[in-house]
Amino acid sequence: MDDLRRLERDFPTFTFKTAREYGLSKDQIRKLSTDGAIEKVDRGIYVFPGYLLDEFSLISQKFSRGILSLVSALIIYDLTDEMPLHYDVTFPQGYHPSSSAITKYHLNARYLSKNRYLLDITTRQTENGGTVNVYSKERTLLDVWESKQLQPYIKNDALQRYLASSPAAAQIRALTELKNNLYPNSTLLKVMEVYQQ
Repeated sequence: MDDLRRLERDFPTFTFKTAREYGLSKDQIRKLSTDGAIEKVDRGIYVFPGYLLDEFSLISQKFSRGILSLVSALIIYDLTDEMPLHYDVTFPQGYHPSSSAITKYHLNARYLSKNRYLLDITTRQTENGGTVNVYSKERTLLDVWESKQLQPYIKNDALQRYLASSPAAAQIRALTELKNNLYPNSTLLKVMEVYQQ
């Protein structure tokens, strides 16, 4: 069953909808669950045996227009040790998931204009092997740096970890371009220069 192998490779934690997108029928999903080839965790939520439930991947599938951002993105890029009580997700303005869904999945939702929302979205594998939609590392660093809700120690730790990863010249150029587009008055690049001296 090639569809099943592809699904396991991309989404060890998956929703019923994702399984259907990978070509599995309702009957196949039920049989796989009954046979123990997949484990049903909750209504419409499954995990392949041997994998942990991947909350980041689950949220990315449940809220396909949501982009993991801020501290949630820092975690994915290993730029923080924070263990937040919610998941930071950015949505386009005009799209609002239900308040019950936001509460159920512990989302900290923010809404951006289409131009800002679409800038520098990528996909990434989580440590549990799931695929997620997330902002690029550089976009994440800028968003975190400019956030008024995040503590300075989170920002400084993320910046130091980013610099320790020895970003390539192309990444610094991308960061500079993003800064000019999103946060023209940001102090991030100046602070980076100080840290690198």
